[in-house]
Amino acid sequence: MYEYIIGTFKENYSDSIVVECQKIGYLIKVSNTTMMELPLINSEVKLYLHQVIKEDEHALYGFLTADEREMFRTMIGISGIGPKAAMGLLSQFSRSELIMHILKNDPKAIAKAPGIGLKTASRIILELKDRYKDVTLEKTDVLIGLKTDSLAQEATEALLGLGFMEQEASQMVKNIYSEELALEELIARALRGANPLKGR
Repeated sequence: MYEYIIGTFKENYSDSIVVECQKIGYLIKVSNTTMMELPLINSEVKLYLHQVIKEDEHALYGFLTADEREMFRTMIGISGIGPKAAMGLLSQFSRSELIMHILKNDPKAIAKAPGIGLKTASRIILELKDRYKDVTLEKTDVLIGLKTDSLAQEATEALLGLGFMEQEASQMVKNIYSEELALEELIARALRGANPLKGR
């Protein structure tokens, strides 16, 4: 069993990256959340690992934090949720966001993740609400704070409608958020921030 890897970030694909360590390249599957926070190519990176060995799959899954890996392992321990669905959840939500939806008993929000229906989302809440009932989410977490602002929420929902993942959309709004901006300008600036060549 591997605990973590420290090596050079060499390549990235849609859902995985290559980390070179002692002249061996390891193909590691990562969530969108991890992908967005990776350093530049050819930089050193540390990933906490989870190895999956099944008849039809031998794979390494990587996470920037031990907490994200813990959430992944918790999810695959729930009946009906495999590694692919668990990574979908971690790509759609940060760990704090996912716990927030569990504590708020919000299966519709959780069901936004790819491969997760309302029935599975409700099972996640049922099995995990007691586990996380004593978790105190950071009040200073800007992404969580923006959830309570209706303008930021509307901008985030607009970006979701354009195909962005929730974690990505929240981060885009966070990067440019100002109470002085109208909704249309907030969305436009978020899109320009995602692709500086657009909107100029």
